[in-house]
Amino acid sequence: MKNHVLWAVAVSALLPPTLAAQDPPSRPKFEVASVKECKDTDRPPPSTNSPGRLSLSCWQLKRLILQAYEVYADGEVDPVNPFLPLTPMEGDPDWISSARYSIDAKAESPQSAAMMMGPMMQTLLEDRFQLRMHRETREVPVYIMTVAKGGPKLQPTKESSCMHIDPTDFAQPPLPAGRKPCAFTTRINRGSTIAVGAYGITLGVYAKALNPGRPVIDRTGITGVFDIFLEYPAESLSASAPDGSTARDPGSPLITALREQLGLRLDPGKGPREFLVLDRIARPSGN
Repeated sequence: MKNHVLWAVAVSALLPPTLAAQDPPSRPKFEVASVKECKDTDRPPPSTNSPGRLSLSCWQLKRLILQAYEVYADGEVDPVNPFLPLTPMEGDPDWISSARYSIDAKAESPQSAAMMMGPMMQTLLEDRFQLRMHRETREVPVYIMTVAKGGPKLQPTKESSCMHIDPTDFAQPPLPAGRKPCAFTTRINRGSTIAVGAYGITLGVYAKALNPGRPVIDRTGITGVFDIFLEYPAESLSASAPDGSTARDPGSPLITALREQLGLRLDPGKGPREFLVLDRIARPSGN
């Protein structure tokens, strides 16, 4: 019997430890990092970055969180949506919208800016701010985007119509006069009219960036990237519902404009909506 036990021990020592408990892979993190809260009177120098070094000057804490967990969560820049957070965040206290911090951090080895502003910033936020975050998907009231009768009226992006930018490259020169970024642009109020531009963008991203009072799910089946320009009369949204949606007349100006100008239809329905839920955050610990 003793020989059988010794034989089993000897054989097990030769086998690869496939079933043995494995240490989880270490998360990317900065070798050293300084976190300093900014005062309203601070006039910080421009933010800078180089491979393995990141200096952010007086950034809003909420912006840091959304960049880390949403925009650059995978450590990469999405060329179709380089800087726009598309997933709403819940549970965030008011103070993270006003608090600003300067962060000077150095990695042990060269890293891209997107890696430092995404996964490595997540580690720093969880360490210094005790941040805890999770994702949830719920069924909520949505609009389903399909092709309207008569077909789509979309302009495919031409090579020269916009320029891809890297928002993590703080040293890049401004866009040449007359050139637009390939991205969803900020709304522009022109008196009583709202103009929205989107250049070099997919309909999936465009749908998520729209705000007709409910999340929009793209079910057009249309692929490719487009230059999209939309104008519609400004109107106030009603109060938000508990699920984050807002009640709105299906014949609202935005929905009408989508149908008439772009050949896209929005119909109310139910669908999945992902949320970033902030469970815990505190003022940062010392450096």
